[in-house]
Amino acid sequence: MEKTFDITLIVNYLEKFKFDLHKLYSWNAKIDKLIDLGIFTKEKVLELNSLTPYEKEIELKKVVGGKLREYLETDKSSFEKLCLWIIKDWGGITSANDRETINLVYSFLNDEKKSFKRIASKSKVGAYLYPEQNVIYDSRVAYSINWIILKENAGEVFFPIPEGRNSKMSAFDLDVLIRLKNIHHFQPKSRIQTEERFFIKNADKKIFIKESEAYIELTTLIKRISDELWKGDDEKKRNLYYTEMLLFSIADREIFMDITNTVKFEMNI
Repeated sequence: MEKTFDITLIVNYLEKFKFDLHKLYSWNAKIDKLIDLGIFTKEKVLELNSLTPYEKEIELKKVVGGKLREYLETDKSSFEKLCLWIIKDWGGITSANDRETINLVYSFLNDEKKSFKRIASKSKVGAYLYPEQNVIYDSRVAYSINWIILKENAGEVFFPIPEGRNSKMSAFDLDVLIRLKNIHHFQPKSRIQTEERFFIKNADKKIFIKESEAYIELTTLIKRISDELWKGDDEKKRNLYYTEMLLFSIADREIFMDITNTVKFEMNI
């Protein structure tokens, strides 16, 4: 069942950042390997590397995404190599076994329900392949959307956050802030209840979306946000990566600053 969120509140929060997306986005992927994969010439790579990270990224979304769709139908080997480039070279996720990674990608594309296992990896391919239907579900995107929902009281449930490597986001664990704001779910009725094996896990079920439902719920939410956030701009409304890039970009700067300037901690002792 689709969860209820106040789209207006979320969009109002993002409005102040959307016109600066071209400046906020700073992910500057290494693309030299795309020469060997036959996607770009050396000259084109030099040209792309001279662009801003935002301009470069939009070009990659279009060209690599187009090639990925072509290879999916015509060239399995090239499709898999390009998938690995997206996950490892573009995405920076280098530790996993290649064959296992490719199997996870195929499962993601073929299964109606999306497993949460390594969702940050396989959703990268899904988002490149079908940008009107899929988003990248990574720690930064989930961190940003959870903070907005929490701060703006824009919903009563939150998204599980995949493991990430950002020190600022780790320092201010958003799951803890969410639980503190919903502390009534975690207050035991008796001392005996604290000894229940799954006490926290059962309480979490009341405020966190199931991992098995999280990807579909996030995609649905970002589609609704995009429709409102980019009114009058059909390309940005249609391609979900613009909203996803915005959420990604603000996570460890703007969201971090908002958390540290907003959260006040008091103890009744």
